[in-house]
Amino acid sequence: MTSRFFLENSQEFLSGNKISKKNNPDVFHHLKDVLRVKDKDLVELVAGQSAYLVRVNEISAMEVFFNRLDKLSKDPEIPVKTTIVVPLLKSDHLDWLIQKATELGVFKIILTNFSYSVVKDIKIEKKLQRYEKIVKGAAEQSHRLLVPEIIYEKKFIEQAGLSDHQIGIVAWEESAKAGEKSNLFKMIRLAKRDSKFNEIVAVFGPEGGISKKEIKKLESSGFITAGLGPRILRAETAPLYLLSSVSLLIELS
Repeated sequence: MTSRFFLENSQEFLSGNKISKKNNPDVFHHLKDVLRVKDKDLVELVAGQSAYLVRVNEISAMEVFFNRLDKLSKDPEIPVKTTIVVPLLKSDHLDWLIQKATELGVFKIILTNFSYSVVKDIKIEKKLQRYEKIVKGAAEQSHRLLVPEIIYEKKFIEQAGLSDHQIGIVAWEESAKAGEKSNLFKMIRLAKRDSKFNEIVAVFGPEGGISKKEIKKLESSGFITAGLGPRILRAETAPLYLLSSVSLLIELS
């Protein structure tokens, strides 16, 4: 399978079939110094949410030139956008969650605080830079057309709200304990069948769970509580369960 790369600056490729060390330093470095591409090697470049199959034509100290062979028509993105709202977790757990959520088609990742959060937002801006690199690498590996956005919203719960085009879900273990089994299925099917909705926003709590006060706030903002089956899932596993369910019910038949 050919490697795929998201261009930092699409214009020089779209207008001149080339990339430079100056305008696309990360991709240039990866092609020239990591993969060590040669003339006639094939790669895929994503520019402006379109993917192109290209052949390396010439490599210099500062530029790589290509022959554009084809604009790839396959769209790997889930028709209904899925945003996940997740707590800050221990570094390696969150790294893994971000990577796998990207591979499973997440549209946006929002990091936030909960009453029972264990990990605090220390040096979050610096960490976001690393998370963005993880997201980009996972999007390239899974041959996606977009790189999911990842942001930190400290007071997401307090300021929670849904637009007319969003469906809100809260994964709550108390719902599962009470035997709730259908809300997740119903909400995903609604998103598939009703063109009014184009995004699912799903909230997942930390290891200590979501407080009843937070649940009430989310419910008053239009979110529906849902169980994720009879088993207790880790904070980093639950979002992947939902993303897999969205893919199954919307993309497969």
